[in-house]
Amino acid sequence: MEVSIAAGEIVGLIYDAFLKQYKDPSSEESLKSLNVLCVRLVFCLYAEDSGIFGKREIFHDYLASFDTDNMRKALIELFEVLDTKPEDRDPYMLPKLAAFPYVNGGLFEDEKIEIPLFTDEIRDLLLNKASADFDWSEISPTIFGAVFESTLNLETRRSGGMHYTSIENIHKVIDSLFLDDLKKGI
Repeated sequence: MEVSIAAGEIVGLIYDAFLKQYKDPSSEESLKSLNVLCVRLVFCLYAEDSGIFGKREIFHDYLASFDTDNMRKALIELFEVLDTKPEDRDPYMLPKLAAFPYVNGGLFEDEKIEIPLFTDEIRDLLLNKASADFDWSEISPTIFGAVFESTLNLETRRSGGMHYTSIENIHKVIDSLFLDDLKKGI
């Protein structure tokens, strides 16, 4: 639980730092883009630490190879690569990009999201606090619903019909329906 709380705090710091960079931080389009951006970043951090990307530190090392002014473009290119099957990729792409796997499921689909310019604060948050200093693989994937929901404002959640049910609330329902009896051996 402590790890999940820490993850939520890190996501909150990243969210707030990016929010300040949007030209119109109160617009529905900017808020939707920011929510998608945070979900994608958390996935990349988790995928790096849990081995989904194959090589540990691949996401960190990729971003670290760019200075602050070029990180936005690097992230946009990475998201495009993650949404492209290897056989459809540019055969001359940089090896550090080609090393990333294709991620199916639509998370990186060519949805044009607004990604603002990076700051030194955002760069430091991503490379140090969120990547180098934190192990996302320790988080249960079921916690991601809560983490993702916490990055969404109430109106965005309502309009998208999004709601995450906590593990505790799930157990309140299923335990009384059949798990309690199952545990008793009935």
